Amino acid sequence: MNNILRIGKVNVIGDVILFLGKLCVSLFCALFAFLMLDTHKYKSAHNKISSPLIPVVITWALGYIVAKLFFAVVEMSIDTIILSFCQDAEEHQGNAQYAPPLLMETLDEQSELQRLTQGP
Repeated sequence: MNNILRIGKVNVIGDVILFLGKLCVSLFCALFAFLMLDTHKYKSAHNKISSPLIPVVITWALGYIVAKLFFAVVEMSIDTIILSFCQDAEEHQGNAQYAPPLLMETLDEQSELQRLTQGP
């Protein structure tokens, strides 16, 4: 039961952070496309773009797809790390033996409860 809570906590926090990362990358791509289309080169008569909306939306969508593919690798590594931590803790009676200290401190419920009750 303890491992289910750990995995759930990491997945929820990780999903939020990864979504914000995907959103930032895709919006940066759209902004870059808009700034490129706003230059003098694309405002002249023979290269004129009447509205940059469609190219910017397409760039945003492509940026989101690429960011989603790259962040899928990050999400897979996060899942692998948390599952390895849980397996290590299960094999050593609840105390992970091979986990880095920062990961153990982050995922330890006792230290989290102490931080919440004691305050800053």
